[in-house]
Amino acid sequence: MKIKKNYYCIVDENNKPDFRFLFESEEDARKKINKIKNSTRGQTILLGKNKKDFFVDGIRKDFVNPNKKLHIKRGCWSKLRIKKLSLLENVSPENFFELVVKSKENKFAYEKQEARELNVSVKKPDLRFPDYWKNFFDVKNFSWENSFLRSKGFAFGVMLMFFLTASSVLMIQKNASEEVAYKIAKAQSEAIKKTAQVKQAKVLGEAEENNAAEKEAELNNFVLNTLKRFEEVKQEELEGEINKMVAGTPMEKMTPYIAQKDRRVAAFIVAIAKKESNWGKRVPVLNGQDCYNYWGYRGIRERMGTGGHTCFDSRKDAVDTVAGRLKDLVEADIDTPEEMVIWKCGSTCEGHSDYSVRKWINDVEMYFEKLEDNKNKA
Repeated sequence: MKIKKNYYCIVDENNKPDFRFLFESEEDARKKINKIKNSTRGQTILLGKNKKDFFVDGIRKDFVNPNKKLHIKRGCWSKLRIKKLSLLENVSPENFFELVVKSKENKFAYEKQEARELNVSVKKPDLRFPDYWKNFFDVKNFSWENSFLRSKGFAFGVMLMFFLTASSVLMIQKNASEEVAYKIAKAQSEAIKKTAQVKQAKVLGEAEENNAAEKEAELNNFVLNTLKRFEEVKQEELEGEINKMVAGTPMEKMTPYIAQKDRRVAAFIVAIAKKESNWGKRVPVLNGQDCYNYWGYRGIRERMGTGGHTCFDSRKDAVDTVAGRLKDLVEADIDTPEEMVIWKCGSTCEGHSDYSVRKWINDVEMYFEKLEDNKNKA
């Protein structure tokens, strides 16, 4: 089986061929790459470190995986190159590629045929003048009565020459006018055609831009909804983990509010509440009512409970207030139970025994690490 001829196609850095075009000429393939690289149409999706895929009509919805990190850029960011293909005689490239670009070298070149020189023998005319020409140039012996100027033949010749000259001038003017009119009409036709093409291209361009904008908006909505759903799933998982720990305690009703916070802050909320109040079983009260203060919080308010502790208005108010204070401490790099002991001691632990300080750190660390370990496993 013989090889028919070599073709060239475009492949990306993952050696994935572009099945839209197949070129007979490597130069045409290179020009197509330059055209793609300079175009802002299409989108490139970056998956991982070394994988890129270019989509000329936008990214398909089913291509995006919410479990994988991705980055999308407008235009072509892939490294395209030319790959040489060898097809056999019984293989039709049209079955695999949408368009086979013919090489300019295969086109017929039409040239004008050179005129051949003809060997023609020319007979020299007889330059002998008749006698009346001699008389015409003989001014001294010129006689009007005997001159040939008065002959009918000469008059007819003059009239014929005048008629031919006038006809030639009129014909030349007519041809010139027709040629000018034809060129003007042709120029007007081309101008109208170009104007129509520009308008059509403008309309098509606007339609393509609107279509691309719609697709981009759909993709953005899909990604945002996916991320939103992902956050909801993480919140549901965190709420489930906290419920397992505080089930059957007064703090169980606070878990929906706690799960909305950052996982590290939520871990401190649960761990400190376990140490300070056994998750709401030992709490300050006001007029016999629960103050919802499960952390020994002593912020000054109008309503203060037993032991000089803050009395919160609701469970949500309690979680939001304590979470805000813990978030400030975490952002200040106080993010471990050993550092968080300032919650118990304040600015210094000199008034507390070493045993009580170490006991507080160990108890808080035990429940704090349970939620942190689940985070790392996820």
